[in-house]
Amino acid sequence: MKITKKNTKDFITIIIVFALTGFTTVYCSSLITDFFGLEKWSLSYIVVYVFLIFPTYHLLLLGYAFLFGKFDFFWRRIKKIISKISSRIP
Repeated sequence: MKITKKNTKDFITIIIVFALTGFTTVYCSSLITDFFGLEKWSLSYIVVYVFLIFPTYHLLLLGYAFLFGKFDFFWRRIKKIISKISSRIP
């Protein structure tokens, strides 16, 4: 993903959004896997990760992006990712 921003403030804001999203996702993923009592890297853990935690990351990313005023920037990239994934599914 190519990131081109005009100034340092925008770049730092984007990095902060990614950092907060990553931290929150790790915290939420441990809560979700503990709630379901899943063992790390078991088949059920991987299924829960793909179907719950992966979408949670993107929702959190959009939430933090909205709070920091970068919703349009991240929304365009998420739409691009979704279109690439859906084009590869037969």
